[in-house]
Amino acid sequence: MKLSRVLYAQHIGFMFKKHWVIQGKRVPIDSGVEQYLKEKGINVEDALEFVKEKPELRERLDIVGPYERPLPLDQNHPNYKEKPCYTLSNTSVLLEGICQAQVLTKTVIAEDKLPPRIEELAALSAPKAIHDGVKKAILSANVFDCQQKKLPKKKDLERPAYNFPRILGISDRRRNEVLTNRLLQLVEKSSDTDVTCNKYILNDVDCTTLFDKEEELIQFQDISNILVTSNKPLKHEIDNEDIPFIGIPDLYPIKHTISLPAQHFYDESSKYPIRSNISVKYPHTTWLHYNPTEVNNLYEEPVTPIQVLGRSLTHAFTIASAFAKQLYGEETKDLPEPVYVNCIQTDGQRFHFGIFELNTLNVEGTEGPKNVWYCKNDLKLYDSSRYLSGIPVLENYNPQIYGYINAFYNC
Repeated sequence: MKLSRVLYAQHIGFMFKKHWVIQGKRVPIDSGVEQYLKEKGINVEDALEFVKEKPELRERLDIVGPYERPLPLDQNHPNYKEKPCYTLSNTSVLLEGICQAQVLTKTVIAEDKLPPRIEELAALSAPKAIHDGVKKAILSANVFDCQQKKLPKKKDLERPAYNFPRILGISDRRRNEVLTNRLLQLVEKSSDTDVTCNKYILNDVDCTTLFDKEEELIQFQDISNILVTSNKPLKHEIDNEDIPFIGIPDLYPIKHTISLPAQHFYDESSKYPIRSNISVKYPHTTWLHYNPTEVNNLYEEPVTPIQVLGRSLTHAFTIASAFAKQLYGEETKDLPEPVYVNCIQTDGQRFHFGIFELNTLNVEGTEGPKNVWYCKNDLKLYDSSRYLSGIPVLENYNPQIYGYINAFYNC
């Protein structure tokens, strides 16, 4: 028979199968290690017999590894508390969104309203080279980046059982990281040296605040994807007389802790990421990324725009209250001076700008001093950034977004 390509392939496959059969029946070679250990007086035990012994009859071995073995989550854990704590993490959202955030933080909202100084700085025109840099940053984050990861599965509502081919591309986390860091770099390059030298930029820092509300313990655990700090407190001059505030709503019959899971393992103190002896410690602007693949609802429902806005409010409250407790103490209620924090949340395309004014840490009820949230929401940076007929295309770029980012940095 002629040795054709098909026959050759069949022969190779047959050979490999027989080779694996032979290799699977190999007998271990006696290396003499056991006899050598016995001569040295070292006892040798069969591993299978060792496993059969009762665990309490032998001493536990401390295996050296890359990290310490976590303690079991039981009543002997050092962070175990009998009183439960309702916890909001950075990957979860509030069921009632911004309304529930208002109740939890005792905050009134000035919607579509930012301080006059911010509006003045945002109205200043930037050089054409700056806007060209922003456009390149958008294309770098959405088109030119070389990351290739499996993107979420596509679903057809009319054919829910149909499986589309998996798409490889740039993840939402990577897009947000590239875009926000590039934008902040452009703002630093165009700002005065005196401004940039008095600021620190931190990436992915943890911040935790713990407070009481109606005899219940509540904790916000958040991560600031970019935290800009300065060597002096942030100040805003705002005239609140002519601003129509949105008051604190009534959630009845829903309780303010709905969708917040109760935990018994927590730390009883708040945590601000910078030590008090550092001079450049004052929070200035915090950037929050909204990654749809990471942030989800407790009840497995799609995240709504109202819930996304609630993330900005609770995130800014976490940063401001944690810093205020470090500055004035854990037991402080009404602050002698307000603590301001700028907040920017983005999913890579839509931007939410807000300024939080922390006046009190007493969030009981709706009477007395209240915190204030000035915000301008849902500003679109562009409509589309993709390849069109093999050409990278950016459609409907909005230069107003860079104006607000620059104003937040230089205010």
